[in-house]
Amino acid sequence: MAFAIKAAAVGVAATLALALAPNARAEDPPKGLSTFGISGKIGTYPVGMQLTVRDHRDFVSGHYFYVKTLTDIPLTGRMDGDILTLREPSGGAFRLHLVSNASTRGQTLTFYNSTGLAGTWTQGVRTLPVEIGFSTSYDGPPRARRYEEMTDEPDAVVEARAAKFLKAAVRGDRAAAADAVSYPLRVNGDRPKTIRNKTELLTQWNSIFTPALLVALRDAVPHEMFVRQGMAMVGDGVVWFDAKGAKVINGR
Repeated sequence: MAFAIKAAAVGVAATLALALAPNARAEDPPKGLSTFGISGKIGTYPVGMQLTVRDHRDFVSGHYFYVKTLTDIPLTGRMDGDILTLREPSGGAFRLHLVSNASTRGQTLTFYNSTGLAGTWTQGVRTLPVEIGFSTSYDGPPRARRYEEMTDEPDAVVEARAAKFLKAAVRGDRAAAADAVSYPLRVNGDRPKTIRNKTELLTQWNSIFTPALLVALRDAVPHEMFVRQGMAMVGDGVVWFDAKGAKVINGR
């Protein structure tokens, strides 16, 4: 299982690229609902977004959140060609267009052959640039419970447990971080190892939680996490969580 999870973490970007990246085919996009996980920035503010579209052309529903707060903000909107207009309850508005790479030159852009969205967010007299990219997608409407293949617990409980580990590790609270681990913990890197209990983790802390790893943990977002093989990951697979806590760390 650990090897499979490591491979998934290392290869997730390539896997998503195959699923989401544009290609030279000019075929019509598949029909039905698709839900996209999106990340990027509004101005300098990191954000996440989830959009559900029909036939890869029409907006159905969505929300976005600022990484600082992780609070979902509902969105309404419409699609006109490759232009997506979104509005939030407080009056903020997005005007975005689909973006892709050179391999789709001459093709009509849809969510099927695009890599993300760019444009502006405006509220009152304030306007900020927006650049966001597709990170995950799946066929169908938004899932009522994102982590149902991991646990029967509510999504908020799963995300709170992941956040506890990340925050504790970054601030150097070793005991709290160790309590948020699902042992045995697999640590992948130049010298892969298995940490069997809290005592071993505290003893080997410095060799595991390197400066580079702590930077990756600081930037990780424990909200709407990607799920595979009964585990949820943050970042590009830097940590995988099972129903009890951090289960695999891919070292930096």
